[in-house]
Amino acid sequence: MSLTMMALRIAAVQALRSADTLVAGNVLDSQISALDLTADGELRSDQGRPFIAVYTDGAKTGELSQTGLRSNGQVTLLFNCGVSLAMAVTDKETGQARIIEELPATDPYFEAVLDMLDVQIARTLVDPENAWAQVFGDFVSSYVSKEHLRASARNDSQRLAAGQIKLVVEVFADPVRGQALAAGGPWDRFLALLREAALPELALFESFLGVPGAPSRYPAFEQLTGMTARTRDSLQLSAYGGLDGETVIAEAVSGMSP
Repeated sequence: MSLTMMALRIAAVQALRSADTLVAGNVLDSQISALDLTADGELRSDQGRPFIAVYTDGAKTGELSQTGLRSNGQVTLLFNCGVSLAMAVTDKETGQARIIEELPATDPYFEAVLDMLDVQIARTLVDPENAWAQVFGDFVSSYVSKEHLRASARNDSQRLAAGQIKLVVEVFADPVRGQALAAGGPWDRFLALLREAALPELALFESFLGVPGAPSRYPAFEQLTGMTARTRDSLQLSAYGGLDGETVIAEAVSGMSP
């Protein structure tokens, strides 16, 4: 897990909670029990109404030469959705079981709810009017792939339909601890949104991002480039007869005559 992966997930959750979706704010952050398997392999859910659950599944990068271990590369996010007969509400006048609003609790409408949630998730994450969605997008350098999966379970007590969006995105590296965050940049706006929403994760991010200008355990070269001194030396960035990598230039003087 990385700071950017955590920020991506939080931004996605908050964007969906503030959006007008069919789950009406029932957006879960990494809640494993939302969809689970029983001992005999049956799909089950502990939710009492339709939901979206967001997870960061993993990350992979094969390019470490620029930002080293701060690199995130391709991050996989999962958006699990579920609806079941147990979530239905019975209309007192007609006696008909409904899932959401005017949708009957039947198999075709279970599928329809999942289809509509897929559309709403995709639209929300690129909504120009949603501040959380805009921060989410600014952490992303490119969208790599999107995959839709479906599963279902049927027994005497519960009919459950579940869908999953598997979204793979290329994201920027984590910032160097203590570096100045660009005003109006994604991290600056993300922290402002955390502060505005009074989310408990704010203190954690402030601690891990560090205070700009505070004393650092890392050499100035590493803070500036995000590259370790060992990587610099292996790439011979200060070799070929030039100055040693630890040399400090106090003053530059031109040897040219006017």
